[in-house]
Amino acid sequence: MDDNQFLLMVDSATERSRLVDELLAGFPEMDRRKENSGHIRGNWLEVWPNDDADEKQASDPENGYLHFRWRIELTPLTAVEEDHQVQLARDLLRHFQAAGSRAEVCANFEDRL
Repeated sequence: MDDNQFLLMVDSATERSRLVDELLAGFPEMDRRKENSGHIRGNWLEVWPNDDADEKQASDPENGYLHFRWRIELTPLTAVEEDHQVQLARDLLRHFQAAGSRAEVCANFEDRL
């Protein structure tokens, strides 16, 4: 795994295609590539259902994020600085939180958020 790759776990009732539509609306620089993916700020973004999603376990304040409904993978298309990824992660967190969704970043740099 690239050190600057990161995951965003999102707990939202929104369907996948609508989740991507909302990302496109919130991030005009994003370019959709498939129903569940696109390019954003030098990253390949993919939205996947979380195989471990469980509504009851998602309520656990310590590890509930592991059971959120959506797993969003962000993989740099070329070498990017960690500061770049930190800012993108912060912006994505704000986006989902503003929409009323819970979100958690899983990354080597998560302590910088």
